[in-house]
Amino acid sequence: MKENTKEAISLHINKSKFSQNKRVGWAVIGVIILAIEICIAIFIKGGFIRHYIGDVLATAMLYAFGRAIFRVAPINLAIVVFIISLFIEALQYLKILEILGVKSSILRIIFGGTFDWADIICYLAGCILAYMFENLSMQKSKAR
Repeated sequence: MKENTKEAISLHINKSKFSQNKRVGWAVIGVIILAIEICIAIFIKGGFIRHYIGDVLATAMLYAFGRAIFRVAPINLAIVVFIISLFIEALQYLKILEILGVKSSILRIIFGGTFDWADIICYLAGCILAYMFENLSMQKSKAR
């Protein structure tokens, strides 16, 4: 009886430790994507990478940070990240930064300044890719 209790406790600790390692991994992925996004914002002034890949990476970054912080089903997180992205794009459509008189170039880079239907497609692609990345990595870890 005591051995079963000890085994159950050690399994709980291992599961918790695994979950913590997984969260740290997602946080690291989020930081790496953030660094890439900053490089894109500083060094690339236009074109395909800045306008499309940057938007795909933005939602993937939000997904990664979401995985690091919240315990939710991956599909639910992907949907929430997409909805947040749509909300931000809607605020761009309404020109909220101009209405609020925001002058900070950093906030303008982070928030974005112009509405574009293509951004919504990029956000969807980023959410799908992040979700698929997680599913593939989970399948690989189960196969081990």
